Amino acid sequence: MSENPEPEDLQQAYYLIENEQVFSHSQLWEMQRHYYESMGVEAWRHGEVPHYVTSNPRMANSYAEMVFAFWRDRQRLAPLDEPLTICELGAGSGRFAFHFLSRLSLLCAEAHVPMTAFRYVLTDLAPSNLAFWQEHPRFGPYFDAGVLDVALFDINQSKKLALQRCDQTITPGSLVQPLVVIANYVFDSIPQDLFYINEQRCEEVLVTLYVGKDKPLPTVAHLLSALECRFDNRAIAKPPYRETSLKRLLADYQRTLVDSYLLFPATGLRCLHRLHALSRQGVMMLSADKGDHRISSLQGRPAPDLVRHGSFSLNVNYHAFKAACEQEGGIALFPTAHHRSVNVGCLLMVPGATDHYHTLSTYRRQVEEFSPDDFYSVMRAAQEHCDTISLEGILAYLRLTLHDGHQFVRYLPRLVELAHLFGPYERDAVVTAAERVWELHFPLGEEMDLADLIARLMYALDDYARAITYFERSNAIYGEHTGTLDNITLCYQQLHQDGGAGHVRETLHARIAGSS
Repeated sequence: MSENPEPEDLQQAYYLIENEQVFSHSQLWEMQRHYYESMGVEAWRHGEVPHYVTSNPRMANSYAEMVFAFWRDRQRLAPLDEPLTICELGAGSGRFAFHFLSRLSLLCAEAHVPMTAFRYVLTDLAPSNLAFWQEHPRFGPYFDAGVLDVALFDINQSKKLALQRCDQTITPGSLVQPLVVIANYVFDSIPQDLFYINEQRCEEVLVTLYVGKDKPLPTVAHLLSALECRFDNRAIAKPPYRETSLKRLLADYQRTLVDSYLLFPATGLRCLHRLHALSRQGVMMLSADKGDHRISSLQGRPAPDLVRHGSFSLNVNYHAFKAACEQEGGIALFPTAHHRSVNVGCLLMVPGATDHYHTLSTYRRQVEEFSPDDFYSVMRAAQEHCDTISLEGILAYLRLTLHDGHQFVRYLPRLVELAHLFGPYERDAVVTAAERVWELHFPLGEEMDLADLIARLMYALDDYARAITYFERSNAIYGEHTGTLDNITLCYQQLHQDGGAGHVRETLHARIAGSS
């Protein structure tokens, strides 16, 4: 947020986009929606929208452990044949879902529980994202097994889940099992209300949007990155909410906060209420985002700043979600330690919440004792030693990350550097780790070509047959590339397989001839 310009300066140097609009009704949110609908998976493929913190294997494993524990509790308390439905809001790239299903599959196999005990529903507001998920080969086995489905869902208004694969619609009260909701990096990007509270007075905050006349604005992303905001307060003309729960919560803030700008997640709370209504047994929500659940974190807050990343985001008022959960008699689990990057909460809004001891103890192990936020802090610290770490350290770190491809790439230069020193045991260990990394990789076609990088590592290990396999995987994802075909030819020559090398050369010549 920049310093507010004077009105005459605003007219001369800026284009006025919007003048003194209630924050939750601002054009900001329509721009946000247009960005996600028009970009689709490209928003994550090119790295504009950050998602690694909430979409890595370690985060997914923590969630899978908690959901599996919740299923065990439900089977103990009220055994049913109906699968436990897991709904991911704003699933975006789909990468988190893949990691979650991979870990859940392992938990089911170990406990001899069929995966059909669960049904995972990927949702988003962009139809192109649903098409991308259904075409992705990593999801094929889960679709075929009937444990994965997709649905369009608008957090602002949707009241049902119309599953496209099985042609079934989940309407209010149609689920007998509780609904599990996953909401990572979602509530920070949907409309929020904004109030200013001081001396037990509550004022609504209006936003004025403007942009410099010298800014090139070819896309919505450029407009969002260039927008300037001015905030003004005014007395509230009429009660902002009809819902008793929202009125009560805002009144509590009015009595408690002093000289504070308050982001109030009415849209998110209403969405949670609608999702809660889909099941006769309530909802369990897992959510990770930037934001805090302590009332002290809301005290004395300044006007919010938009965090820009193609789209934009704001902090999440998890205290409001915690309070809403407890108002309904549920249990809200949040870490006692302060987080650095991401806060991970669990709302257990089901009858007899305290009886779900598997869920409660699993949250303690997966979040309280060593959280996804702790893992992210360790990962950042480990980056400082990429150039000097030993092979044993790399392999141990990969096991800690659950063979995360994003982290593996950081250590590839070091592995290539050490490759000539490896004996048979070390080579086998590196190959096994690389194969596991690839097995758990969810390609988006992003700039980082993991298959090509692993192929180069295999070449450095003199494992030319595997190098060919990975170069071919690179071609399958990114299309045939002259440099990749050259590398495949070199591998065949190292294997003394002139026939294979000749075939690749023919392909290469055909490409060159076709482009001339």
